[in-house]
Amino acid sequence: MLVVRIVFACSMLVLTPACGLLSSRHPTSSDSAVPTKVLVEVESHNWSDITVYLLAGGLPQRLGMVSALSSATFDFPSQRLTTSGGVRLRALPVAGKPFTTETILVYPGQVITWTLENHLDASSFSVY
Repeated sequence: MLVVRIVFACSMLVLTPACGLLSSRHPTSSDSAVPTKVLVEVESHNWSDITVYLLAGGLPQRLGMVSALSSATFDFPSQRLTTSGGVRLRALPVAGKPFTTETILVYPGQVITWTLENHLDASSFSVY
């Protein structure tokens, strides 16, 4: 009787494709409900064109350029987030000193809005 139960249990494991360990189906990115990007919306009140960089894990990545007195939207893959979810943004104006934010805690799918003032030290950001 015990042998019959063991054989039955083993055959059910082999024949059950829904079992996560034995299934040959691997989840794809389309199966995942986790967003894969973080948006950065920049509004510039600055009189210079500004190149925006992402600093994550110590490596800078150029996101793009925002023209003087205009807005731009950039994104970056969530894989760039550190394990703590912290990133920094750097504004590098054509004329003037660069400015780097404090650490911003952000999760995949969130949006960082960054308002750049004419005096970059007075700039502000929010995350939603």
